Amino acid sequence: MKSLKSTSSMTLYEQLANTIRNDIYEGKFKQDERIPSELELSDMYSISRSTVRKAITLLVQEKLLVKIHGKGTFVASPKVVTNSHSFLSFTDNVKSMGHTLVTKTIKVSFQEPSRDDIEFFSLAEPTDEVLVIERLRFIDGIAIGIETVHFPKEYEFLKDENLDKSLYSILKDKYKIYPSMGSKTIEICYATLEESTLLDVPRGTALMLIEDKVFDSMNNPLHISKQVIRGDKFKYAIQ
Repeated sequence: MKSLKSTSSMTLYEQLANTIRNDIYEGKFKQDERIPSELELSDMYSISRSTVRKAITLLVQEKLLVKIHGKGTFVASPKVVTNSHSFLSFTDNVKSMGHTLVTKTIKVSFQEPSRDDIEFFSLAEPTDEVLVIERLRFIDGIAIGIETVHFPKEYEFLKDENLDKSLYSILKDKYKIYPSMGSKTIEICYATLEESTLLDVPRGTALMLIEDKVFDSMNNPLHISKQVIRGDKFKYAIQ
């Protein structure tokens, strides 16, 4: 174990950060592996916990480490990056980045419309139902997001399709319906009990909430989708 030198021009926390950083680069700490706790590192290097905390904070800011509440500090895994510059399906977008996407349909149902549904789909009757498709998305075997898509009731034909693949592929290839334009909002939300179970994160974990409102090529409202995504595994780039 490399010792820290109080006589060095570098602070103790910078030296510790360098030591952990090198251990990660050399493979001593592997991707997704838990590193020793603050107390353990404090004992190992005979330094204060506040010094250890500064080093950990620095490496978290560099995205080399990630802290998970109640579990500890782990070596961060590379994030999947998707680029949004057209209405390429999420499936095709992830595949274009060289990753494997698997989708599992959780539930397909008809539900009462939300206020957003009524406004976006211009529903004549507030009692009109909307088709709701809920799916769990896995990237390279890791549960990374939960997607909920609302369609007008006339899209009920989708409930008879295999929804464990790209919805856009189904709409385009079989029904000649093409997404064209829309809006996207991105904000932070916090994992509910159900979301924490499906995504294998602690309840209350900060997640990305991405909402799309999409029109088809005839300028008709096509769908509203909400994706709750693990920010520690996924990065979204907009061009």
